[in-house]
Amino acid sequence: MELLPKVLKLLLCIIILVIMLSGCTDKKNLTGDNFSDIRAITIEDKPGIIMGFSFPAETKEEITGKEAKLLAGNYQNAVAICLLRFTELPSPITETDSCFLTINISKRSALPRNPLILKLYKLNSVWLDSLNLNDISEDDLSLLVQYTVADTVGSSGKEITFNLSSSEVVNWSNPDSTGWNFVLKTENEGWVEITSLEGTNKPTLNFKYKTETGGEWITYNKSPAKDTYILEAPETNPSVLWKISNLNSSRLYIKYEPTYTLFKDNEGNTLTDIQIKRLTVNKAEIVLHIKNNDYYNSSTSYSLYPFNVVKDSIDTPVTLVKSDYEKLAYIDYSIGFIKGDSLTVDVTPIIQAYTSGEKIPKGIMIQSTQERRNFGTLEFWDCNESTPAEKKPYIKITYTPPYL
Repeated sequence: MELLPKVLKLLLCIIILVIMLSGCTDKKNLTGDNFSDIRAITIEDKPGIIMGFSFPAETKEEITGKEAKLLAGNYQNAVAICLLRFTELPSPITETDSCFLTINISKRSALPRNPLILKLYKLNSVWLDSLNLNDISEDDLSLLVQYTVADTVGSSGKEITFNLSSSEVVNWSNPDSTGWNFVLKTENEGWVEITSLEGTNKPTLNFKYKTETGGEWITYNKSPAKDTYILEAPETNPSVLWKISNLNSSRLYIKYEPTYTLFKDNEGNTLTDIQIKRLTVNKAEIVLHIKNNDYYNSSTSYSLYPFNVVKDSIDTPVTLVKSDYEKLAYIDYSIGFIKGDSLTVDVTPIIQAYTSGEKIPKGIMIQSTQERRNFGTLEFWDCNESTPAEKKPYIKITYTPPYL
């Protein structure tokens, strides 16, 4: 019985302590005390962006044959051809019927002056993994059929059919014992992106055949055992244009030095150097206004990634190599759809590193994660005096000043 009063006293103390703690918190300011009224502040740092340029990647991304899309086209002096290999083919074949190849076009270039014509060829040479465009001559290709691509392609793509002659299937001869190999090319300026084996609407070869005269019809209906594409684009040099190109593997460098006088407290006082080092960067984004874009839209997403540049004294366009920049922890991919005249790249960890003094600001490099995976190109307005004020790039920073 003597234990009961002690338990009640302890319980009462706990209740009082909880009430005191809950009373110390302003419900509109969850900082844990009643004395702080610190609010997040947002600034737009335009003066901090000093210059920029585009430059080619030191090394090109490898095409593995596992890409979600296959490329074919002639665009901006770049050439891409698509290759399909079908295996498990019947032999002998004495008769065929209803022979056709279906593919799904997921995207095509904007309507040019002339119709976009896609041609299907038989590859007469051996398909090697090291095959490039210079290895394929006109003699290596036999035209089977061509198709005029529709002016528009829906969000789910457009399935097209190449009808093949029965004689081509019966008399198929190829020095490549791995199977039947097809090549897809565009005849004129323009491009198409085709759903690959990695997608749901895979290319499919269909035909009915007999292995002996008077025998039963058998159906062949298979997707390729292998598909890939060859892409060759002209080499580029560093340029004053602010451009990111997946075709040419062009990347963007922006020289940025934070305008520290923009950082103020909630009373409008400029933060000291010590206070700037202690502030919290809630969010920081590079805002880039789009000058030219004929690929990305509200249904095709971009994907960009920023790196912190460590190379000193960059004042003119140069090619940055891998040792010139670094990846910082907690940086996210900036993925989105272009719906207006601009896009943003999240650089929060980089700006936090600059304000804290952990890193010296030497610039930011932005790379597309879709290099050599599609025909996307983006050109942005730069920071020159001739650029309209509303189009100039800036870094939007939301930060919380230090409490003490």
